[in-house]
Amino acid sequence: MTTFKGFSTVDRVRAPFTLTDADLVKQDLLNELYTRKGERVMRPNFGSIVWDLLMDPSTSDLDRRIQEDIERIVGKDPRIELLGTQVSVLDHTILAEVDLKFLPFDDVDKLYLQYERDITQGVD
Repeated sequence: MTTFKGFSTVDRVRAPFTLTDADLVKQDLLNELYTRKGERVMRPNFGSIVWDLLMDPSTSDLDRRIQEDIERIVGKDPRIELLGTQVSVLDHTILAEVDLKFLPFDDVDKLYLQYERDITQGVD
């Protein structure tokens, strides 16, 4: 029996657009993690600050800020428990591994996040 039911058009070109349970929860989480904070109209606190940190020099403070932002976003969703986060900052790329437990289903999964600056932008 389905606990959560919703829809998403991400990576789909035709119906059905229905997502259920852990797939829906994961897509909801990814929507916020990959949205730049302040990008959504009328929702200035929705989204992540990671996009704004891509070109910052790699420091332990930067790793901490990224980890705190991911934890803030995951902590907003009562359907998820954060088990751990690991952040790696590379040139023009931020990688994060997020271990999650989907509470209603006792399902454990790992999200691999990649934030990458398009370094070819503006180059002919």
